[in-house]
Amino acid sequence: MMAKEKASIFIQADLDMKRYARKVLLPSIAGSVILFIVFSLVPRFVTISRVIRIALYAIPILPLVYAIMHPYSMASGKKVKINSKIPYFVTYFAVLSTSEVGRNELIHTLAKEKVLEPISRDMEKIYHLIAKFNRGMPEAFRFLSKRTPSKVFSDFLERLAYSLDSGVELREYLLQEQKIVMDDYQTFYEGALYDLDVFKEVYSSLIISVVFMVTFIIIGPIITGQDLVTLTIFTFILVMVVEIGVLILIKHKMPEDNIWAHNAMNPERKGKLIRAILLSIAGTAIVGILYFFVIRVRFDVPIEIAIALFLTPIAYIGYVLSKEEEDILIKDENFPAFMRSLSSSLAASGVSMALVLKYLSSHDFGSLTKDIRNLNKRISLKIDDTKSWKYFVSETGSWLIDIFSDIFRKSLHLGADPDYVGKVISSNFERLLRLRRKRKQNVASFKGVIYGVTGAFAFSVAAAFQVAVYMTHLFSSIQLQGEFIQDILFVPSPEGLQLTNYILISILLVHSLISAFSIKIADGGHLGIALYYFVMLTWMSAIGLYLGEFIMSKMMTFSSILLPLLGVGT
Repeated sequence: MMAKEKASIFIQADLDMKRYARKVLLPSIAGSVILFIVFSLVPRFVTISRVIRIALYAIPILPLVYAIMHPYSMASGKKVKINSKIPYFVTYFAVLSTSEVGRNELIHTLAKEKVLEPISRDMEKIYHLIAKFNRGMPEAFRFLSKRTPSKVFSDFLERLAYSLDSGVELREYLLQEQKIVMDDYQTFYEGALYDLDVFKEVYSSLIISVVFMVTFIIIGPIITGQDLVTLTIFTFILVMVVEIGVLILIKHKMPEDNIWAHNAMNPERKGKLIRAILLSIAGTAIVGILYFFVIRVRFDVPIEIAIALFLTPIAYIGYVLSKEEEDILIKDENFPAFMRSLSSSLAASGVSMALVLKYLSSHDFGSLTKDIRNLNKRISLKIDDTKSWKYFVSETGSWLIDIFSDIFRKSLHLGADPDYVGKVISSNFERLLRLRRKRKQNVASFKGVIYGVTGAFAFSVAAAFQVAVYMTHLFSSIQLQGEFIQDILFVPSPEGLQLTNYILISILLVHSLISAFSIKIADGGHLGIALYYFVMLTWMSAIGLYLGEFIMSKMMTFSSILLPLLGVGT
């Protein structure tokens, strides 16, 4: 019996209840009980404040929250994946509809395409409903539309089922449906980019809140008497939680739009990467020698500047990868023109692929020309067309070219109309490129926000720490008399201040590293490029720390000279 209402969250997330109870729910309950017992015993051995005790008792709730939210998180992740793959699915579906295979075989072909996951798993369900349970195709589509978390995919299946019931030709319907689905995908994509814009403001507010808390934690212990090092470690954990939360949110909200193909690391790119790694290692060794034997001997370099110097050579790895990524993006821009020329020539001439590629290899397709000529040479050898196209994808390095060229090759192999295939692929490819350009602009803005926030974060932390150092020095020089004065002045030890300084530097390093990965996850590029942004953000942090320390120390020195002159404290 077919479902008439939207299925439960477990069905939408493809979660089996027994497996969920065994692997998620029961372990979460057990973890909560164990944590509750452990934290209940802590006050018997350690004296802690009421606020910290409440915070400790709140921790055992987290596993239960995870267990409750797990199905919704899985459904949300599946929804984003389906929405991200819907353009490729619709393109493949449309071009296959012009081939010589039957409808059942068409569904089976889509179900075997792992690149379309998780849509291919849903197509497998439809195939089983049709082939094994003797359901009609419209009925199977309606059945699945109630069980998918994606509204875009659900609406597509509902419209498809209605059209098949009405007797509309599948090829004509899918050709008209291209624009509707791509419009829906564009709405989803631009919505995610809008969320990133909103998230920039939220991110800035979060970091400002963390900066305020860090400032209070640095200065507060001098007044309250709490342990400075313990509070700074708490701050370190807080910053990690906030930053990792930001990273996870970006990962789950942004569309899956990778730039690099899975086999992009061909021997040429791999050689460049290995050379970059070796040069970075050699550069780090040279910087280390110069620092310890030249710079450190002559100059008093702050530790944050020294760390930035040591990390600088590894930026070259990210720089080399970024250049390769720019080359891939340029090749993406040239691919639609090549696909239109190839498909129209095949349709008009009726000759073999090898002859058409030989003709096209004499034309200029920008940075893609060399790869087309290599493809022509391999196809001309008539050894293995599939491997020839795989080598072509590997040389271009493009994830988009990988998917669309695979669709083109397989659809022609199944007897699809070349002209129709070329028009659909080039049109959808160009639509995706326009969306990718918008994404690049939004990520550039997000990157600017991260740079600005990182510099301000470092400056504020250094300024607050310098105030704490000055107050410690001032209180240490006062001759304390009487228990009352001793009870209101709390002076951290020099060792505690030094350890606090190291923890604060570690906080900024963690912030720089996670923020660098956030940038690359947001734009869908190679994560290795995050090394470049990590070094840039580390330098921003180092400069911010140095300026904050320098400016605040000068202000404190000026105030210590000015106050006696004004008669204050005399």
